[in-house]
Amino acid sequence: MARKKIYVIDTSVYLTDSNAINAFGNHDIVVPLKVLEEIDKHKKRQDGVGSNARRIIRTLDWLRSRGSVCDGVRLGRGKGLIKAANYDSSVLPKEWSRSDADNQIIATALTEKKLQPNRKVILVSRDINMRVKCDSIGMLCEG
Repeated sequence: MARKKIYVIDTSVYLTDSNAINAFGNHDIVVPLKVLEEIDKHKKRQDGVGSNARRIIRTLDWLRSRGSVCDGVRLGRGKGLIKAANYDSSVLPKEWSRSDADNQIIATALTEKKLQPNRKVILVSRDINMRVKCDSIGMLCEG
C-alpha cells in the first residue's frame, strides 16, 4: 500500500478552486499560516477570487467546528487530515528573503519534510515561479 503523502497547498490553489481540499483523496493537507493570512486579504473582492476566498474560509471554519485545525481535522470518510502549520525559517537557503510570502509557504513545506522525513511532501501551487523555486532547492512541487 502506498504511503500517505502530505500536500502543502499554496494560496493560488484556493483562490482558483475553493474545493481543492477535496482533490487529494486519503492524503493529508497542510495549510501554511501565511496562506490563511493571504486568503483573508482577498475575501472582500467582488469577483471569482473573492468568492473562492470566502468559500474556503467558511469551509475551514466548518472544519474547525469539528476539531482542531492546529492538530488536524479529518476531511471526511476516506479522506486525509487538514491542518494549519507554521514554518522554521532556517530551512530556507540563506539568500532567500524571510519576509517574502512565497518563501514562507515554501519554508512550511520544507519544515513538514524535515518533521516527517518518511513521508513524501509535495507543495501544490498555480504559481509558475514558485514551482521553479521549489525545483531549484529539491522541494517536490506540482501545479
